[in-house]
Amino acid sequence: MTLVARWLILFMLSMMPLRAAAQPAEGPERDRARTFLVVRIADALQLSDADALTVSAVIRRSDERRLALIKRREDLEQTLRSGLAKTPHDPAELSKLISDGNALDQQLALVPEETFRELQKILTVDQQAKLLLFRRELQGEVQRAMQGRVASKAAGGGRRSQSGRGSKRGRPTANE
Repeated sequence: MTLVARWLILFMLSMMPLRAAAQPAEGPERDRARTFLVVRIADALQLSDADALTVSAVIRRSDERRLALIKRREDLEQTLRSGLAKTPHDPAELSKLISDGNALDQQLALVPEETFRELQKILTVDQQAKLLLFRRELQGEVQRAMQGRVASKAAGGGRRSQSGRGSKRGRPTANE
C-alpha cells in the first residue's frame, strides 16, 4: 500500500469513525497520516504556520478521542460476547451492554462534527467554508484509497504503482 493511501485512510477514519477498527492505533504511520492531513488542510485553506499547528493539535486530539472510543467499543464487544456465551443469558446485563454500545457508536459518529466545530473556533468564515467544501473532496479521495486498499489486500497486499494516477504529487485528483 502506498504512503499516500495510508494517509488518506487516516482522514477517512476521522471522518467515518465506524470504519476505524482496521487502522493501527499508534506509530509512525499514524503520525505521517496526521501530518499529511494537516498539510492538505493548511494548503487548501492557505493557513499560516501558527494556524496549521493549531489545526494539527485539534486533529491529534480528535484522533486520540476516536481511538479511545474505539478501544472502549472493542472492550464492550468482548464483554457482550462473554455475556452471550453464558447460559442462561442475563437480559439486564445484555440490555445495559447494548445501550452502552449504542451510546459509544453515537459518540464515535459525532467525532468528525465535534472536530469541525472545534476547527471553526480558529478559522475565519472563508476558511470554514473552504474546509466544508474541501472535506467532501478529501472524503472522496479517502474512499478511493480505501477501495484501492481493499483491492490491494485481495491481490496479495503488494504496493500499488501511482503512475498515471492522480496529481504530480501522487494524490488522486478531485476528478478521478
